[in-house]
Amino acid sequence: MAVHFERMWEFETWANRRALESIAQLGEQGECLRLFGHILAAQRAWLTRLDGCDSSQIELFPTPAIEECEAQVAENDRRALAYLAAVDDDSFGREIGYSNQTGKSFRNTPRDILTHLGMHSHYHRGQIAILVRQAGSTPAVTDFIVFCRLGR
Repeated sequence: MAVHFERMWEFETWANRRALESIAQLGEQGECLRLFGHILAAQRAWLTRLDGCDSSQIELFPTPAIEECEAQVAENDRRALAYLAAVDDDSFGREIGYSNQTGKSFRNTPRDILTHLGMHSHYHRGQIAILVRQAGSTPAVTDFIVFCRLGR
């Protein structure tokens, strides 16, 4: 299971970097950066929860600068891969407790959380692609199969 999620995370990092390149070519980046900042903040929040820590201090809709995004992609990548290297396969199916940003408590498995992370990011990268196209530019292709075709 860890090998599967390591591959998914490699894709996640690759797709985020490509999406960020699309945003960087725009003159007006505001809404794209807000959505991209949300992807990164949500990843940070979920990784914090997976580590058993409180994520309530993490702002979920920041508007970071491009340089901050680049640094956060690298930091999230480091944290996710460290988590995946440390967890055993049985742990993916065991529920963990956590609270969301408003303090409401939930229980989910790491398998469900990590799956959600990829789907959540993909959804918002799609929104970014639409905004990039509306701005007259060409969005990066961030499909998983393209990642695979590139020998990743």
